[in-house]
Amino acid sequence: MVPVAQIFRRDAPGPWWPADIDLLQILWCPNEHWDPPAQQADVSPVIEVRWRRAADVTSRLTAPPPPSRYDEDGYLPQACSITAEHLADFPYREELPPGLRPRLAELVRESGDGGDVITRVAGWKLGGWPTWHLAYPAVFRCGDCGTDMTLLFTVASDGETGVVVGRWGDLRIFACPADHRHAFQVDLH
Repeated sequence: MVPVAQIFRRDAPGPWWPADIDLLQILWCPNEHWDPPAQQADVSPVIEVRWRRAADVTSRLTAPPPPSRYDEDGYLPQACSITAEHLADFPYREELPPGLRPRLAELVRESGDGGDVITRVAGWKLGGWPTWHLAYPAVFRCGDCGTDMTLLFTVASDGETGVVVGRWGDLRIFACPADHRHAFQVDLH
């Protein structure tokens, strides 16, 4: 397993944090898995999501050990640090109430962009709304309790980080908002 992201609550507060948890770690195996665990996307790296208390982390690795093998260069993120930037993120247009759609169409025209990029923040992100630029919006339900899952984290393909998932797509991790201990689901978009 190699580290993909480590996020502290103080840097990115939001509704996705369980009570008394202040550290989220996301790791993955840097190999494609043709038969991953059920909640994981087909032909993707196998992911681990670790919710921790930072105070419980008593020994720190200054440099993670390199993987013993890896098949895909795109699954070896380049070590870096990020600065949290809080942005407004909106649902995809089909997920908006019908009464708001005309205003969205007006905003798209005013932006001059002609697309729907103002309704979704692309890139690596914690929380927010998933992008649905390749498929119609889907609902992921928790396999443990049936609650509609919410987007926890997005890993977007990008040359700066050296990460490429799928065919330059997004790997999205959905989590149960009712209980962080319930199994997460992965979608490769």
